[in-house]
Parts: sequence; C-alpha cells; structure tokens
Amino acid sequence: MRAMHESGSTAPDAPPRIGPNAVLQTLRALAELESGALADAVAERAGLPDRHPTRMIPEAWFVDLVRAVRETLPAERAEAVLRRSGQYTADYVRANRIPAPLRGLLAVLPGRLGIPLLLSAFRRHAWTFAGAGRFQAVGAYPGTIVLEGCPTCRPAAGVGRLSSSAGGDGVGGAYYEAAFQGLLGLAAPGVAVREVACRSRAAPACRFQILTTAALATPSGEPRCASS
Repeated sequence: MRAMHESGSTAPDAPPRIGPNAVLQTLRALAELESGALADAVAERAGLPDRHPTRMIPEAWFVDLVRAVRETLPAERAEAVLRRSGQYTADYVRANRIPAPLRGLLAVLPGRLGIPLLLSAFRRHAWTFAGAGRFQAVGAYPGTIVLEGCPTCRPAAGVGRLSSSAGGDGVGGAYYEAAFQGLLGLAAPGVAVREVACRSRAAPACRFQILTTAALATPSGEPRCASS
C-alpha cells in the first residue's frame, strides 16, 4: 500500500506495479523475526534488483520475494514474517500517507461511517497495493474485502507449500489481513480482519471479513455482523 492521497494508475500495457513497502517491510520483518543474514539470503534467492526501492516497483518483485520466503522458512514462520510485514506497511501508511485531517476525522467518526470511508479510499488507491489484482468491498457494514488475484495467494508466490493451519482459514493472505486490519484500526480500534476464502484453495477470489469489537465479542465466538 502506498499514498492514500496520490492518484494515477498503471498504463494498461505496462507490467503491474505495487508500492515499495511490500518489499521494504518484508525484508525488515525477515531481519527482525529471523536474521539480517537470512533476509539477505532470501532477497538473493528472490533475485531482487533493488532491496531499498523508493518508488512503485514491478509487482513481480513482491511475488518473487513472497515465494522465496516460503521456500526458505517453515510455513508458520513464513506467514509470521508476512503478517509482520503487513503490520509494518499499515504503520507506515498511517503515519506517512494518510493526511492528518483525515486521521483526525476518523478518530471522531463512529466506525460505521469511518470504515466505509477508508474502504472507499482503499478502492481509489488499490492500484498501489493490489498489483494485477482487483479490489472490492462488498456486503453490509462492516463488510468484506474481496481481492481477486491477490499477489500473495498465487501459485507463483509459493502458496501451495502452506497448510491450512499455517495460513489460517484462508491460507495465504496474512500480509493483506494485517495491512487491512492495521489501517481499518484508524476508524475502529479493535477491528479484526480475517481471510475466510483464498484463491489458493480454489475460491474464485480471496475474501477478508471485517469484524468489529461487537462481532468478536459474541458468546459463541462465532463472528457476526456488528450492529454498531
């Protein structure tokens, strides 16, 4: 994910691109959760042309890096790295790419207004984080995010190596779960995002269910749509 206040898109005939934080924060998470030497080895395995990009990069760099992470680490550790990378990406975007007036507005709006506002911003800027994928927000509040062609859930990203226990219910979307959750937390502290269907498990698209505090607090533990 990149700037919430930028506009533009990739030309139709150009290779899909993605924000540099997808690579930067994955390498950071690797170094912190594993080691700097392993981060270097994974970057080498992925064939990254630049380990410190500052502009939009080819989506393939991120897909190759995710595959290399999964080929190098056991499944649970690989997904922990990608989840941490998603958290760091959300932290960066919150601090540097969401204008202060919008952050202030989200802090005072009720979640049922703030979450749709953020989802609308995600939709406008999906070209910065979805690559060749297609973003949609569907359903009644708090809703579900649908990401067709999710970069981390394609065969090229090594998702076939994961078990269902390693990646959660959906399997391959730990990076996007964490990134969406971190950003939606601006509008609803305590919000959770869970991948409930994944392209890697024959679903037509990856689906990320948004759960508010009310939904998470049901006695049965089963998620439900929040009423507040």
